[in-house]
Order: sequence, then structure tokens, then C-alpha cells
Amino acid sequence: MQATGSLARARPGEIMTLMTTLALIATFLLAFSITALMVPPIQRLGIRRGWVQKPGGRRAHTQPTTNIGGVAIYAGCMAAFVATIALESLDPALQRSSFETLRVGLVLLGGSLMFAVMWLDDIWELHWSFKFGTQVVAALIAVGPFLWDQARYLDANGLPTEARGILLTAFNFPFTNQVDLYAISPWLAIIATIFWIGWMSNTVNFVDGLDGLAAGVSLIAALMLALHALRLDPPQLTIALLPLAIAGACGGFLIFNFPPAKIFMGGGAEFLGYMLGVSAIIGGAKLATVLLVLGVPILDVAWLIVSRTLAGRSPMQGGRDHLHLRLRDLGFSGRQIVLFYYGLSASFGLVGISGASQIAKLAALSVLALIGAVIIGYAMWMGERRKQHT
Repeated sequence: MQATGSLARARPGEIMTLMTTLALIATFLLAFSITALMVPPIQRLGIRRGWVQKPGGRRAHTQPTTNIGGVAIYAGCMAAFVATIALESLDPALQRSSFETLRVGLVLLGGSLMFAVMWLDDIWELHWSFKFGTQVVAALIAVGPFLWDQARYLDANGLPTEARGILLTAFNFPFTNQVDLYAISPWLAIIATIFWIGWMSNTVNFVDGLDGLAAGVSLIAALMLALHALRLDPPQLTIALLPLAIAGACGGFLIFNFPPAKIFMGGGAEFLGYMLGVSAIIGGAKLATVLLVLGVPILDVAWLIVSRTLAGRSPMQGGRDHLHLRLRDLGFSGRQIVLFYYGLSASFGLVGISGASQIAKLAALSVLALIGAVIIGYAMWMGERRKQHT
């Protein structure tokens, strides 16, 4: 899958200097540190103001737990990403073009809107339609000026790949030709972009029903996106900065969110989904990586939407029909479940970014899918047997 708006790349044959490597590492560490340092005071603030998730429902915690951890994730991620602007003056390899600078602004604006509204939802529980509208508006902000300026501009190599905005323009299916959405209609590309960003926002939000699950899977997805960008020839250096900031924020938060969680991310889940969705589009050809890493949660969300709709329920209604909650009801511990998800996500992601042939990747993915299906099927079977003997 591809998208317009690929950020600056190193020139062919150019290797990363020590300065560039340190800048990439510093981006991750800055997001990690800011998030980790902000969590304790946010925990205390949430308890003091009553911004907590009370025991009961889908959560297994036994005492009121602060549910505004998304504030720390947002602060760490955005602060580190903004700091990368200063790197342009320190390292020529990290300089952004005017198109890139525009996209940085769109990411900051759209991500901030998503965070602000979902943070308010943590406090006052907004109506689902308002949150859905926010997702659409935030996605439109990412599309940016392309809404009225749908031309393609020449990139550094003289090819018409640049656009004034963040846009999903084409899909690559295995063993088939590319489907060029932009060639069919620029508006089709815009609709696909909105759908993708909204789907990602809801996927991460839906998976945030178990301690450490959303933060850990998002961390893995962000790292895979960064590695994918850096492994390309030439490497997409500035592309990697955004997922590294996301990964750092997730890592800093996961210290406090891994089972048993001391804090919940709340609306930070939608923010992470938005940022991951945008990250996959900006550099092009990375949607498949995210789809692989988040394959199990994405399929779970698709199944929930279909099953709840057929049952006459709202797809946005909460429930215990999520896969991770079913596994917990079968007796698996929170740590066992999240580690299972981590293992599948990391394995799928590594296969996706590997340099193996399409056939080898397909074979490896088939084996991983079979293993995952066997484990899940076995868990369900054991659960039924356990019910019959009680």
C-alpha cells in the first residue's frame, strides 16, 4: 500500500551518521522520559479530582484507578515530535521540505484535537456521535489543503508524488497490480484516508480493555513502522521520527500500565490510533505493516461490529465479547493474554518488514496464523470443558 506525502529520504548510497543515529534514539528516549515522569503526578491528580475508573465492569482492578493517562502519552509523544524540528538545524539529513513541514503541522493539529475531545470524554463521557464526528474532523485535518488543492507536485527526484496533505492514494495487494485510488478519483483517496484513520482510532480504543494491551501493541506497531522506514533504500529518516516518538510514549506509559495497571490511558487510546494511522500513511507503503501487527485486534473489531449489528446492538456499545476478555473469562491471567498478543504482533510485524520473498512471507504468515488459531481454539475448547465440569 502506498500514499502520497513521503517525507525526506537519505540520498542513495548515504548511510546514517552518528549524529543521525543519536537523534533517532534521543527522540524515543525524550518521549519515554516525559511520559514516565508525568504519570505519577497525573495519577495523584486523577485520584484527587475523581477522574478514575471504578472497580467492576470489564476491568479487573480492585480499587479506583486514574483513567486520564492519555495526558502523559500525548505530552510525551508531541513534545518529542516537536523537538525533532530543532534537529533540522543540527543534522542536514533530518531537514524537512516545505511539504513535510506542512504535514508536521497537520499531525500536531489533528492529534491535539483528537486528544482534547477524548480527554473530555474521560471526564464527562461524551455521546458517541460527538466522538465519531471528532474522528472525521481530525482525519480531514490530516488530509489538509488537499481537500481543495488536489494536485500532485514533484518530489526531490522529479516524480509527481508530493501532495499538500496526508493522503492514502493506492493499495498494493499481494500478487496483483496496484489499485491507484488517486487515479480513479482524488475524492476516493480522501474517503479512504478518513476511513483508515477512523478505523485505526477505534481499533486501538477497542483493544484497550486489558491492562497493558493497547500500550504494548501500539509500542510494537510504532517500532515496526520506524524499522520499516529505516530499512528502506534509501532510508526514510524523518519518517521514522514520528513512530519513534509514539513508541517512546507507549514505553514510558507501559511501565505503569502493565498488569496490574496503576493507571489507564482512557482517551489516549484514540489518540494513539490516530497517530499510528497517520504514521502508516505519511511515508507510503507501510499500511501493510500496521495491518499485520494489529491483525488480531483488527479482526476482533470487525467481528464485533458484524456480530453486534446482527444481534441488534450498537457496534459502539461496550461488552465482554472482545477476544481478550473472552480469554480472561476462560481463566487466563492478564499477563498471559497481553504477552500472547505481544508475541503475535511482534512476529507478524517482523515477517512483514523482512526482506524475504512474497512466497516466503506468505508461508511464514500462514504458519503464524495457524499457531494463533490453534492457541485461541484450544483456549475456547478448554473453557467449554471447564464450564461442563462446574
